[in-house]
Amino acid sequence: MTDRIGLKVAGLIKHAVAHAFGRHHGRVRGLPKQPAGSQTRPVAGMFRLVCVGLLLLFAGCGGSSGNSDNREISRGTRSFYMGFTPWPYEATQSAINNTYSLIQASGDIVSHHLMVGIPWQEAYEGSALPGHVEDELATRISLTGSQKKIVLSIDSLNTARDDLAANWGEAGTEPRTPPWDTRSFSDPEVAEAYVDFALRMIERFEPDYFNYAPEISELILNDVIKYSEFVTFSQRVYEAVKREHPDLPLLVSIALKTPGSAEAVAIAAGFPSILPYVDMVGVSAYPYAFFEHSERGDPANLPEEWLQQITELASNKPVAINETGWIAENLEISSFGYSAESNLSKQQDYVNELLAVANELEMVFVIWFTMVDYDVLWQNELGQDDLAKLWKDTGLYDENINARPALDTWNSYYARERN
Repeated sequence: MTDRIGLKVAGLIKHAVAHAFGRHHGRVRGLPKQPAGSQTRPVAGMFRLVCVGLLLLFAGCGGSSGNSDNREISRGTRSFYMGFTPWPYEATQSAINNTYSLIQASGDIVSHHLMVGIPWQEAYEGSALPGHVEDELATRISLTGSQKKIVLSIDSLNTARDDLAANWGEAGTEPRTPPWDTRSFSDPEVAEAYVDFALRMIERFEPDYFNYAPEISELILNDVIKYSEFVTFSQRVYEAVKREHPDLPLLVSIALKTPGSAEAVAIAAGFPSILPYVDMVGVSAYPYAFFEHSERGDPANLPEEWLQQITELASNKPVAINETGWIAENLEISSFGYSAESNLSKQQDYVNELLAVANELEMVFVIWFTMVDYDVLWQNELGQDDLAKLWKDTGLYDENINARPALDTWNSYYARERN
């Protein structure tokens, strides 16, 4: 890239990727070891679609694998909106534009996740936001179709998920400066500043759903005391935002763990404290990376209740998927002692399982993380980072913008009428 726009985009991407993947660093220690004798179940109802170019016109095209559990993916309705994040595959303006075009062609909802931090002092004072903040907001809003539903997520936690979010300034993510560096979730000024920023973003994005604590489950696991302080923050934020937007559903999200694991049990024990301050509950789910079942690259081995577990945590409140994905290629990361075997068929099987279960649970929306494999971004701006490699090959398009079979399954569901 030699043009000024391209250089600016590259700079924004370099900054964004550090924090998009930095938020998962706390999970690296949890990358699963394959347990011997794991109890798994076969995933039912796997189908392979044909008639690639005619999916939207002929929803009946598709064959059954012979399973009789009535998960026919080519007919019926869906309960949920379907969409993606605008994660780009290259650090160019053309790639960003194309990403928005692709995700809006196959989705009726867009997920905007602001994870860089909070401009704490400006928000508290109600003053102008830093230019870096305005640049990102302008790009996101201008490229999102006016007819699309929007999920807006604003991190209140830092990328390590063990404290308050960092400051969002002209340099991007910055350390919190006095007095914000010593303030905690229980301080009223923190909730006041967060609410001010959230209300400004809600006015700008006009979202249909607002997530004020992505992956709050990690704070439960990382620091019980700070989580107890967060409960106070949660009440203040919920009540303040609902006063201004009583009809806007507010949610937090949970990073799903292996059902029955020590982490899952701890989350189940702590999460009810904030249930009064949410209207619905979201999840992020990457079972091939963060679950502990054997042969984790094969969705046929997903543990029982892998996604259904969220219904008990949500206690009869609506549920949604804020973020998910599945690799379409074999993956090995020696520094993590991680390896998984997958392929195009297994990725398609996961999409089918995911959407079938989401429909059974009457989920509100399903968000797939990246539409296109980001090999070029990983090779260049990401510096071939091992952690970022976990999601590199989860696109429904490969790095050459060739559609994968999983996209057929996705689009077959997208062609359904939403009930």
